[in-house]
Amino acid sequence: MSYVNIPAELRQEKAWVNVWNNSKIPMQSTVRKAASSTLPDTWSDYIDAEKNVQHGYYDGLGYVFHDTGLVGIDIDAGFDDGFLSPLAADIISHCESYTEKSRSGRGVHILVRGSLPFKGKNNRNGVEIYKSSRYFIMTGNVLIFPEIIENQAGIDYVVEKYFHDAPKESSGSSAPQRIYSPIYHKPENGKLTLKPEYPPITSGSRNLSLTSLAGQLHNQGYSKADIFKELLYANSVACKPPLDRSEVELIVNSVTRYRR
Repeated sequence: MSYVNIPAELRQEKAWVNVWNNSKIPMQSTVRKAASSTLPDTWSDYIDAEKNVQHGYYDGLGYVFHDTGLVGIDIDAGFDDGFLSPLAADIISHCESYTEKSRSGRGVHILVRGSLPFKGKNNRNGVEIYKSSRYFIMTGNVLIFPEIIENQAGIDYVVEKYFHDAPKESSGSSAPQRIYSPIYHKPENGKLTLKPEYPPITSGSRNLSLTSLAGQLHNQGYSKADIFKELLYANSVACKPPLDRSEVELIVNSVTRYRR
């Protein structure tokens, strides 16, 4: 391990745990008890975590993400025959932020500053992304980009390309749960507003919000053509900037394949 390469800004935080080689369970650095990625009282400072590794009490250390504007991306299959996999190369080139090899040597961790429209997600296709309630076993084995930078555009790219179905499926139904809701106004002066008002949608949550909207319309019995037409309208008035028409079509196709 090359812990000296772990960014100093992380080493100054009290957000560290320890691990053994044969386990992914986070352990507290000051007592032999399991730690929790959601309980700050079980985390320690970097010095204690590193000393435990130096003295052989534990085999590794981990940093806990806790919603401080730092996003972690974990790519399982980072290498293909010794070279970066196309998946890893794509994500790394768009983030251009701190990138290290994982403990196994087969994966890649990327740490980048910005916002995430959800707590975290595993896309079940080799990519995970988190902003809180998760920890990464850090190695300091820098692959490229030794510094953490702010790159919201890179995060948005990863979310839109690899986590376009981020809304979780509700229990008992395969349709996406409601995350984004239009505003329906009451009649004023005897006049009824036919179209709802669509609140602004930020660039990092365009796919997420339009998928939620499509799910609502689908559950209400709208046809695929009507859903596509309404999503195009919402995309044009609420998304800044709007998604490509083809992206909207993919969302509609994905949602309407579910049975109402």
